[in-house]
Amino acid sequence: MNLGSDDCLNPVLVGGTGRSGSTILGQILGHHPELMLTDPPEIRFLANDHGVAEALTMATGSLRHRLRSKREARLCLERTKTLWFWRAAKIGLHTSITIEELNALGETYLAEFGKDPVAASQKFTFAIMSKVAREAKGRRWVDTTPANARISEQIEPIYPQSQVIAMIRDGRDVAASFVEQNFGPNEIFASLRQWEKRTLLIHQATLASAPGRCIIVDMLDLVDRERDQTLQRICDFLNVPVDSGMKSWFDDTVNAENAHVGRWRTQFDSATTLEIDRVYGEMVEQLRDQGVQIPLVS
Repeated sequence: MNLGSDDCLNPVLVGGTGRSGSTILGQILGHHPELMLTDPPEIRFLANDHGVAEALTMATGSLRHRLRSKREARLCLERTKTLWFWRAAKIGLHTSITIEELNALGETYLAEFGKDPVAASQKFTFAIMSKVAREAKGRRWVDTTPANARISEQIEPIYPQSQVIAMIRDGRDVAASFVEQNFGPNEIFASLRQWEKRTLLIHQATLASAPGRCIIVDMLDLVDRERDQTLQRICDFLNVPVDSGMKSWFDDTVNAENAHVGRWRTQFDSATTLEIDRVYGEMVEQLRDQGVQIPLVS
């Protein structure tokens, strides 16, 4: 489907478990002259729960799922018009598209979804993204919705040429970060269980995606252990040179201290820290048995 020469059909989709470095990688890539970080940097309507990709997956799945897919498409549209439209005064789809425009696109999406769900999903998504990424002007746009990495294979029918970068991070640091936020689990062991589930989903989605479409990047390598090599690896994957301006911003801004590497070791009392380490060790062994790449130890 060709909606115009300025529409990007090979976006860069950055994701992870949440609190795993997708935001900082998006900012790094956004400083590259051949790439543009979307505004908002997390579009959400494509990859989040009950988003466009999930509705499409249901429409192309089992009979039971196909029978429920139209209802799922309606729920996707409702969330796009509410939850993901206005998240804050300067954050949300409302900064790029009017509700009237979205209503019109939504009517067409629902009308065509039952006949050709792939084409309807592409048309709806491309139209919204042509507004969100209007300033791209031929550049590839970059989105950092964390769920991108967890359902990369479900996004593939909509953007077959997209590339996915999955960020991974020591689950103890991920969980410790979540309990400090006003979203997600606020109890450390619930946060660890969420990390375990999402890490497995990233592994499964990567395996189910087209060969070479996804790479996994360890946040600790990016911010500390192998900074230059990891940045080069990412740029090689995207087939862009390491830009001097991007590299300068990366060197000046991104470091292990700002990334709170090892925060789980000091954030809790000693007994809780020991229990976190024990539980995490069990999770790691179970994931390793399933072939999952385990993050570096922070």
